Amino acid sequence: MTKTATITAGLSLAGVVVLGSAVLAFRVLDGEDGKPARSRQSRIDPLPGRLRKAEVKRVINGHKIKLESDEELIYAGIRCPYPYEPMFEEAKRRNIELVEGKTIRMRFDKETRDRKGRLLAYVTAGGTFVNETLVREGLAYVRLTPDTRRYADELLAAQAQARQQERGLWQRHVKDVRGGYVADSKYGNFHKMSCEQAVNMKTERRVTFKARDDVLDGGFAPCTKCRP
Repeated sequence: MTKTATITAGLSLAGVVVLGSAVLAFRVLDGEDGKPARSRQSRIDPLPGRLRKAEVKRVINGHKIKLESDEELIYAGIRCPYPYEPMFEEAKRRNIELVEGKTIRMRFDKETRDRKGRLLAYVTAGGTFVNETLVREGLAYVRLTPDTRRYADELLAAQAQARQQERGLWQRHVKDVRGGYVADSKYGNFHKMSCEQAVNMKTERRVTFKARDDVLDGGFAPCTKCRP
């Protein structure tokens, strides 16, 4: 091989390396689909009372979302219907409209994570208080615990309005059950007296009510098993 051929071959190889590096850099920057790639968000450090920002990766249901950090977040102070309850799909769709793919602000209460280690927060998106909006539109129950009461007044007022206007969950009137109800002051749920969870509940956590309206005004959400 002549000296000229050797130099030409070396330049060609260098060009391939540079071109390959450029393509790789483009893919890292823009992603395989040509859209700007989003680096994985660092894990959230929740502190009571502090604000944190995050990107929403996807909505899981009415009250649960996944962040770009791959952490799951549960909306504090409320619960939306589960798949076997009325208004599940409506609540999920509304949550998608409110937060999916958006930047949210999170404020944490005394309890910053639930029993499964998921973030527990009050969320705003574009100036909308998401927790309160879902309740006001009749798509969520208020569910308060001793450590999630920062916005208790706002959430209870929103629920009272939804009930009065018979929105969403409140379109169907539920009659009081005989014997009343047992509410759990620790977890914010209420049950029929015959419910297994009510029977086995520790005495110091038991709060009894005769009327369903009173237990709802107290910030308790219905048990998903006995459906009081």
